[in-house]
Amino acid sequence: MFEESEELAEGYRDIYKRAKRDETLNSLEVKQELVEYFGMLDYAALDTENQIDMVCAEQVEDFCESVQAMQSTETTIFVVADEGGFVRYDMISQNGKIDVTVSSYSWEKDELRGIYYQEFPAYTWKYTENGYFFIEEYQPPGYDGAPGQTGFRVKPLDKMCRELNRKYVLPIGYDLNKLLITDWNENNYKNLDFYDLYELMYRLKYGVNVPYDDNYGNAEYEIPKKEFEEVVQTYLPIESGTLEENAVYQTESQTYRYRMRGFYECESPDEPYPEVVKYEEQEDGTIKLTINAVWTRKMLDKAITSELVVRPLENGNFQYLSNHLIPTQESIEPQWYKKRLSDEEWKELYLEDK
Repeated sequence: MFEESEELAEGYRDIYKRAKRDETLNSLEVKQELVEYFGMLDYAALDTENQIDMVCAEQVEDFCESVQAMQSTETTIFVVADEGGFVRYDMISQNGKIDVTVSSYSWEKDELRGIYYQEFPAYTWKYTENGYFFIEEYQPPGYDGAPGQTGFRVKPLDKMCRELNRKYVLPIGYDLNKLLITDWNENNYKNLDFYDLYELMYRLKYGVNVPYDDNYGNAEYEIPKKEFEEVVQTYLPIESGTLEENAVYQTESQTYRYRMRGFYECESPDEPYPEVVKYEEQEDGTIKLTINAVWTRKMLDKAITSELVVRPLENGNFQYLSNHLIPTQESIEPQWYKKRLSDEEWKELYLEDK
């Protein structure tokens, strides 16, 4: 298996060397090249984030159908990773059960190296109506290592849906915020946490994280009114008065009190990622995006479905206008989200030793 993988990697050495020289190894464009390279060799392939349509997807669809029919079958999926490496999944099935071999490869000093190898029987698997193939490795109760679930998007997504997702949705996502997991609109922002959004929107606006030290969660800062509001109002059409009411505003100093999340407010690193599966350009110039939360940990491709309305502005800017949850049979509570501590909880947990 390693010899075959080494030979395959040798076939795209020129792509690797050029991208390494140009410092574009991790770009979507180079990953697309590598996915297409494997496709030309008649292998199913995609990228680790499921942001590129799988090539030779019919092979995986046929595999899932054969497994369901209890027929003997096999398939191989190549998953392009960062730095020009890849993971390959070799699967063999008999009597409806899947045996999986996972091997991982990376470049070291311009030579391919095998860095990981494992064999396991798939504890569970499923192919969803929405086009995801999930497999799960059994993990005993109490196991705290890496998640045992893997998901591959098999069916392609509309190209424009992917572009809209990259521009408007992925920069916010489901990590440490409620923008996509609750109902809100221009007339009712009470379900949102503006401190979470300030941090995410600051990075979206300036390309860097907020200039504050978390100090393990027990530090307080005062952000000048103009600085705080300029960030939030770039992406939300919210008035200053409404923002003051929904955050901790200090009139005398004209500042917003700010605390970064600390140890007791961390989330699980296995939150879902968003996929735009439909879009509608509306008469008023706004765009309504239908978004599914793909939660690999739970083997769900519609853990939450919502409609997010976005208003494109000049110079590539935009604002979020509303989000509305759409109940589905798969919908679950956003168990990954952890709200910030109340004042009482914060003082008890972070200031008790002071």
